[in-house]
Amino acid sequence: MTQVATLRDPALEALGEEATLEEKHPQGTRYDSPDAPVAIQFFPYNRSDVWHCSRCGRHLLRYTEFGGYNVDPRVRALDPKRIID
Repeated sequence: MTQVATLRDPALEALGEEATLEEKHPQGTRYDSPDAPVAIQFFPYNRSDVWHCSRCGRHLLRYTEFGGYNVDPRVRALDPKRIID
């Protein structure tokens, strides 16, 4: 896999600020729903890097989920039809 882009806001990172943890679900989906929108300005996309898998040809979003005592690296397939901003 090869990293091809980032969705992180470099201006926020330069200021030492955190991207929002707010999610966007205008259709009432959940964060882990397969039909959830890809809202670039909202979690988890605003903390993601875009990777390309040379094996399957798909683009994947990679980010880290921080919760309680756990730190979990996560991967999600990117469906361009779901991008809403």
